[in-house]
Parts: sequence; C-alpha cells; structure tokens
Amino acid sequence: MVVVVVVLFVVLLGRSAPAPAAGNGEQPAPSSLVATVTGVSPQVMATVGAGGVTDPLQLTQGTPSALTTAGKPDVLFISSDYCPPCAAERWSLVVALSRFGTLSGLKISTSSSADIDPNTDTISFYGATYSSPYLGFTNVDTGTREGQVLQTPTAQEHTLLSEYDSPPYVPAESAEGIPFLDLGNSYLAHGVPTGYDPQILQGMTWQQIAQSLSDAQGPQAQAIVGNANWLTAGICKLTGNQPGSVCGDAPIATLESQLGSS
Repeated sequence: MVVVVVVLFVVLLGRSAPAPAAGNGEQPAPSSLVATVTGVSPQVMATVGAGGVTDPLQLTQGTPSALTTAGKPDVLFISSDYCPPCAAERWSLVVALSRFGTLSGLKISTSSSADIDPNTDTISFYGATYSSPYLGFTNVDTGTREGQVLQTPTAQEHTLLSEYDSPPYVPAESAEGIPFLDLGNSYLAHGVPTGYDPQILQGMTWQQIAQSLSDAQGPQAQAIVGNANWLTAGICKLTGNQPGSVCGDAPIATLESQLGSS
C-alpha cells in the first residue's frame, strides 16, 4: 500500500476545485442498489452484531476540540478512488450513516486495477450530499482510480490528518495514509485494513455485494455490517444516543460499552 501513502503526501493544503464528475469515471448508483445498502434490516444488524470484527475505533487522546458542522458532530472521511481499503470502508460507512440520515447522489466506483485486491467495487461519496438532524458528514476524495488528484483537504482537514493519522495512533511508516475516518474528533478509524479485509469482496459486483447484506450469516454481511455496527456505536456516542430507535437497538448499546477497550 505504499502508493496510497505517497499519493496522499503530495496533496497540497487548501481544497482545489473538484475535477468534473465524468473525469473520474463514476456513474450514478442504481436506485435499487442504494435502497438495498441503505436499508439493511434491524434484524440483520442484530443478528450480525460485531460480526467477528474487532473494534476498529480508537479513542483520541487528551481533550480535543469537538469536530462539528452547523452545530452538529461531524464525520470526516478522507479516501481515494484507487484505494481498496477505502472501497471496503465505504460499504460500512454507507450502512452506518444511513441510520442517522439520508445520502443523496451516491455513485458507483471501482478501486485501482494495479493495487492489492484490484478492482474492488464500491460506493462513492464524490459529489453526494448528506442530510441528518443529528450529524454532519464531510467527504474528501483525494484521487481518482488512476491516481490523479481529485480533491485536496482544507488546511483544517490536513491538520486533523497530521495530528490523528500519525503516532501514537498509527506507526510512523503509515502516517497520513488512507482511509482516514474521524468521528467528531472523539473516535478514529484508519489503517490498512480499517474494519475488515477488502479481499472478502474480490470478484463480486456492486449488486452481489449489496445483496449479500441480507444474509446475516454470510461472510460479507458479517464483515460489512459488523464494521457498520461498530461505526454506528461510535456515532451514537457523538449524538447523545439519538435517535433512540437506532442507538437503542441491538447490538449498538452493547458495542458502545466496549468502545475503546480493545
């Protein structure tokens, strides 16, 4: 994954104007696909539980300032189209975020053909919007599938990346790598892989991955939904356990009590 770190290092401060959507080869996600991924049933969520996924969230140290947007806790996700672990993390993040609000304008994307776990099909947040009464979401796609610069972090975002995507949170050789997920400056999820190994998605199409989420005993649902349940638990910490219909459902309260303990 050296290429991931190298490309991110050359990204300069100050967000550049995004490249046209057509420039990174992404297409709108079919509505049926979006409905399937954003509508994972509570029964599946409860049955999967942690899904064998070890808590992927790290507590930030000290007393950092809360990361907010419009007065709400903010989730910051920095990734790239070429990055297979980023591709894997997006599936879980779509599931988790959809429990608190509505994602619009999602696209489909595929990771680089020249990386480990090549051609991993995924959902893309590039150009999408998020609406929630509880939460904000900021997405930064630093590169296209071919490794061309797509967006660059703002100065504030780069400061967070430098502070929290470095020792003691990750080894020095992995500093400022992607994917990087910051939940309100309270919890972090980063590293390779973050929650689960992208290898589990190899050879599967977007539709096959989405459909697999209904099989609570299947390896993909165990990985994607298990990781999403952990992310949901972390977000519930940010929102003061709102909404209760999400944060009070199994297994979220149990996972919340375990956050940061591993």
